[in-house]
Amino acid sequence: MRILGLRENELNKINGYFTCTEMINQPNLWLEGVKIIGEHKQEIQKFMDRMNSIKDLKIFLVGAGSSAKAASIVENYIRRVTKKEVHCISSTNLITQPDNYIIGDEPVLLVSFGSSGNTIEGLEAVEIFQERCKELYQLLIICSDEGEMVKKYGAKEGVLYIPIPPGTKGKSIAATGEFTLLIQYGLLLFDIQNYDYYKELFQNASRDAARFFDKDIYKVHSIANQPYDTIAVLGSNSLAFLAEEMCLKITELTGGLQSSQFHSVLEFRHGPKVVMNSKTLVSFFFSRDPLTMKYEIDMLKECSEDKRKSTIVAVSMDYVSEIDAHCDYYFHFNGNGFPYRDDAHIVFLYSLYLQSFSILKAVNLGISPDTLGNNAGGFINKVAQGVNIYKK
Repeated sequence: MRILGLRENELNKINGYFTCTEMINQPNLWLEGVKIIGEHKQEIQKFMDRMNSIKDLKIFLVGAGSSAKAASIVENYIRRVTKKEVHCISSTNLITQPDNYIIGDEPVLLVSFGSSGNTIEGLEAVEIFQERCKELYQLLIICSDEGEMVKKYGAKEGVLYIPIPPGTKGKSIAATGEFTLLIQYGLLLFDIQNYDYYKELFQNASRDAARFFDKDIYKVHSIANQPYDTIAVLGSNSLAFLAEEMCLKITELTGGLQSSQFHSVLEFRHGPKVVMNSKTLVSFFFSRDPLTMKYEIDMLKECSEDKRKSTIVAVSMDYVSEIDAHCDYYFHFNGNGFPYRDDAHIVFLYSLYLQSFSILKAVNLGISPDTLGNNAGGFINKVAQGVNIYKK
């Protein structure tokens, strides 16, 4: 049996089994997540109807690390769906200067994004909101019901917690399913009235993911087996946050040995494009929005003309011949022609490319993906340690 194109015994030998299997299991988790949310549909709708009826309600999306990136990806979509004031704040920023973010005495819905529910900054963020808000509601999007966040707040009045599929919180330090499931729940909980659309979306995404793992994974091998001075990942709007998360995966899984950077697509020509003077892997995440894509294709053409020693990879949902003509490798996912409505809805498939690349690049560099904390000299932990909390 092969996983990401690697034999299972090879993965065990290099300590990569858990990271790889958790990564390729994501489509199963997506389907299970839709099922669980469907079972709680009435409870979710009742809570959201209540939130939507509250005048001047502010919504705060809070998380740390990959969880903060997941929150940032869904922020714009939640704002459009709810027509409410929505703020996405990393808890690592919030706890240092809460006065910058919590202003006024309007009712607040605090949405906590997290993997374990044990992150010190995330728990402190809840206490800060409790101290400063006269009327506070909570939505917990947490991958484990065994953490302090769910145990402490999950059953309280004015709090909604819907379990995420068991097994989402894996053994690997690098978040893969933990990242995409947070996005899935963030979208579905706030857009529960369109449940049937999401059910069909994830059925299609799962089929497209299977095709990627079966066929396209060998193109990823070819890309990962080349040496790069740096890797630049580009995306617009919500996809810029996906680019940021993918750079984090590259850094984590290679034990800090592979340099990477993220930019919005149009920002790249404002200086950062100079990295193409060296051997650089430039990866484009293309929007499904026609207007946005016009700007992005212009940037792709510019990079193609100036590529020098660089390698260009393009990722889009539907096949676009103009994109294909200006890149070295091209991944296009939407084999079933599904009508995806927003860029936040396509990150599930887009993430598969650089998640798998990060694992394969680690293997190429002789790094063990399952023990990356040790690879990095013990510098990092799955749940950040050593955080001291200070009060004014």
